[in-house]
Amino acid sequence: MPTRPVVSLRVSGNRGHLFYFRKMVDFPDRSVRPGALVDVVDREGQAVGVGFWNPHSEIAIRILAAGREVPATVVADRLHAAVRLRHDVLGLPAVTDAYRVCHAEGDGLTGLVVDRFGGVIVAQLFSGGWLENAALLRDALAREFPGTALHVTADDRVQKQEGFTLPPAHSPAPVVVTEHGAQFKINFATGHKTGFFCDQRDNRRQVAALAPGRSVLDLCCYTGGFSIHAARAGARRVLGIDLDQDALETAKRNAKLNGVVVDWRHGDIFDVLRGLPPSETFDLVVLDPPKLARNRLEIAKAQRAYFDMNRLALGAVAPGGLFVTCSCSGMIEEPEFLEIVREASRAAGRELRFFRIAGAGPDHPVSTLYPEGRYLKAGFAVVV
Repeated sequence: MPTRPVVSLRVSGNRGHLFYFRKMVDFPDRSVRPGALVDVVDREGQAVGVGFWNPHSEIAIRILAAGREVPATVVADRLHAAVRLRHDVLGLPAVTDAYRVCHAEGDGLTGLVVDRFGGVIVAQLFSGGWLENAALLRDALAREFPGTALHVTADDRVQKQEGFTLPPAHSPAPVVVTEHGAQFKINFATGHKTGFFCDQRDNRRQVAALAPGRSVLDLCCYTGGFSIHAARAGARRVLGIDLDQDALETAKRNAKLNGVVVDWRHGDIFDVLRGLPPSETFDLVVLDPPKLARNRLEIAKAQRAYFDMNRLALGAVAPGGLFVTCSCSGMIEEPEFLEIVREASRAAGRELRFFRIAGAGPDHPVSTLYPEGRYLKAGFAVVV
């Protein structure tokens, strides 16, 4: 491997984390390209590891591998290990062809998320380093998934924060994926993150197990994952509500694809819940809102929103019914989220008896060097 530039830290290199922020780094000269792989040394000159350098980002260094001797095959090796976990250990291909192939820091590939949707591999970049090393990534993915199409994406906000711009590219044709027997159409040209979230797979299956014979209210139903699994499992009635009209159109197509009947309603869940008559309650209510806190400045607003929506949702649960409440805001950790839900239950005059506290599926592993990777919370409770 060619000699890499060296970037020095202003701090000790044993902080037990993969990120070093701008204030922790002595900036090298401008000849070091943004996104370049660099050798990182601490203030004593001791080797910390090899990482992506980005002077444009608040996260100036993302450690890819510890130590100084990093093999040229580190990306391919770690991607191969990630695939083996999904295939050999978790056995995911037996139940679905839609799963997370690489969960960034959780699989030792910082700033890189890779999902499989049938014959299409979607690589989502959270670091400009992967754009700089795109050929390396493409070769590694082609070896693991020969014959598949590769679609590279990056959120507009991430591109702005990281200081890179993806070149324009055509989206792959839509595909239909299967999850525990249910089918979902994936449109890569529209929808937030393709319109399908692999992290809720196990929670959707759990909801399906609880649904037979029950009436189900799916709040923030998006493209219909929970609703369709509940309907396929034999729910007596399913009502799905979302503010995104395009998502609801996709949900309708997914319901037709699965041959199930779901009552879809376009609207703000706050308005819908306030407008429900006291006599209209449901045996099972699922609340799965989108991410409400993307940064620390949004935490207070998100806390209020979680409180209000949980309080209102609990009013729609029949006595003795079931409540599933979720949060994908990583900025709000599980104990804090559960405390918000507890306060909401008090305000609603209801008692919750949790029987399951869950998170993302096992294809979303969490590293001890990046505990923030555990972001999804899902609480299952009986409502008294």
